[in-house]
Amino acid sequence: MTNDTADVYIYGDIGGWWDGIDPKAIAAEISELDVATLNARVNSPGGVVFDGIAIYNAFASHSAHVVMHVEGIAASIASVIVMAGDEIRIGESANLMIHKPWAFMIGDADEMRAEADVLDGLEQGIIDIYRARTNNDDAKLRSWMKTETWFRGQQAVDDGFADAVTPNKTKEKKAAKSSLLDLYQNTPSNLRASMDVPEVRQLEHLLRDAEQMPSALAKRVAAAAARVFKSARDEPDIAPRDEVDSAAIAEVARSFQRAATIFKS
Repeated sequence: MTNDTADVYIYGDIGGWWDGIDPKAIAAEISELDVATLNARVNSPGGVVFDGIAIYNAFASHSAHVVMHVEGIAASIASVIVMAGDEIRIGESANLMIHKPWAFMIGDADEMRAEADVLDGLEQGIIDIYRARTNNDDAKLRSWMKTETWFRGQQAVDDGFADAVTPNKTKEKKAAKSSLLDLYQNTPSNLRASMDVPEVRQLEHLLRDAEQMPSALAKRVAAAAARVFKSARDEPDIAPRDEVDSAAIAEVARSFQRAATIFKS
């Protein structure tokens, strides 16, 4: 945590009565955080509806900019908590799931019918929260909930349940920050300096107009330099490298470096 940012972890089942995440504890924790940005990191399979609604309202009423991060799963009532975010980010391989609310009870037929009415009311309340955040209509949301719908990464963004995908980490080799590597014959393409290479005609004009080279020499040097600076060095050369000597290539390299900014725009 910094003075401007705090992290809160919702990792586990929702509901204090079964040793899950207690809404009273969460509300007390975040009420003491006077920060500009509040990151809520979520990995929860769901739990008790009423406790989840309370946690949702605690985040929704917080003065900070609340960023919800779905880091593993936000299922059932945990997906409702996520809707409290001013910004919702979901991991590329993370999941968000919505479904109709459940209940466990013992009773007679009248009590069972009454419980069904309670569940219908809970379902509509959850739909209201989803609709406010996702802009999907009731019919679509009700259909998704009825069939227990899972949204992974980009699908959650596409259907309005998140704003951005946090991409999976990849192993990336970064190109060396030196144009000298472009002068070597067999430099791997991933190690070549990242710069835009002009077309042969552009380089020819640069050498002739800016560097005052004779037109014939500028044409020859530009053709040779195009091969020197080409991005793929694992392909065989079409023509031998005997059009100009090494001094000329070194000169065009220096010219190219001086003019690199011209071709970036």
